[in-house]
Amino acid sequence: MTSSRRSQAPSLPQESYHILVVDDESMIIELLARLLSEKGYEVSTAANGRDALEFLRGHTCDLVISDVRMPHLDGMQLLKAIKDMNPRLPVVMISGYDEASMVVDALKAGAENFLAKPLDLDILDQVVSKTLSLACIRPKGCALPAVCQTTRMRAPSNPGCVQDLVYQISLSAVAVGFAKHDLENNLKLALAEAITNAMEHGNRWDESKFVEVEVVLDSGRMQATVSDQGAGFNHGRLLNPTSNEYLLSERGRGIFLANAIMDEVTYNQAGNQVTLVKRRD
Repeated sequence: MTSSRRSQAPSLPQESYHILVVDDESMIIELLARLLSEKGYEVSTAANGRDALEFLRGHTCDLVISDVRMPHLDGMQLLKAIKDMNPRLPVVMISGYDEASMVVDALKAGAENFLAKPLDLDILDQVVSKTLSLACIRPKGCALPAVCQTTRMRAPSNPGCVQDLVYQISLSAVAVGFAKHDLENNLKLALAEAITNAMEHGNRWDESKFVEVEVVLDSGRMQATVSDQGAGFNHGRLLNPTSNEYLLSERGRGIFLANAIMDEVTYNQAGNQVTLVKRRD
C-alpha cells in the first residue's frame, strides 16, 4: 500500500479528507491516486479487498473508492464488510461500462455512488466532492415512536439550497425513527439528485423559480415528492432507467441512482414532479 500526503482539498476547504482507493489494476490505482492527490486529498491504496480490510482495521479514512471485480475479496464482499465495520463510511464503486446490474446491487447494499470505466475526470471530481459533503450531514435527535410526520419545504433553484433541504429531511427521518442516528448516505444522495435535477433540468437554475419538496415519514416508510416549475419531460421513454446506457450518461446519473437506491420512483403526467419511496424491511 502507498500513501501520499496532501494539502487541504480546494472543494472542501474546511476539512481534512483521507481516501482509500482499491483496485487490482495498477494503472487505475496510479491514475486515481495522482488525480485525487492533485485535488488535495490524502490518498492510500490497496490492490484487493483483503488488503483494504486489513488497512481499514488499523487506519481511519473518510471515503473508499473500490473496483467491483478484484481477487482476494471482490468489491461487493468488501462493501458488505465495510458496512458491517462502519455503516457511516462512504463507499464509491467502480464498474465496467456493461455492469449496470452489479451497480444496482451495490447501491442497494449501501454503496454511496459509482464511477463507470472509462473514468470521466469531471464526474470523478463531482462524485468525490458530493459524497464527502453528504456524509457530513449528520443531524442529532431522538425518535418519537409511532409518529407520522409530513414536512413541506420550498426553495429557490440555487445549488446552495440542496444540502439544506437534505439536512432537514435527515432531521425528520431521525425524529420519527426512520433512521436511528442519521439517514444513510445513499438515501441522501438519491434525494440530493432528485432536488438537483428539479433545479437544473426543470427550473434551469432560475432562482425566480422554486422547487417544492414534501416528505411523509414514519418509522417504516419515507415518501419524498419533489416538484419544479419547468415544462417537464417525457418520462415514458425511461423504459429501463437502470440499464447500461445510463452508466456513462452524465444527465442520466441522477435517474439511475434514484431508481437503483429507492424502492419506487414515479412521475406525474407532466414529468415535473417525482415521488421517491423507501421502505424499511
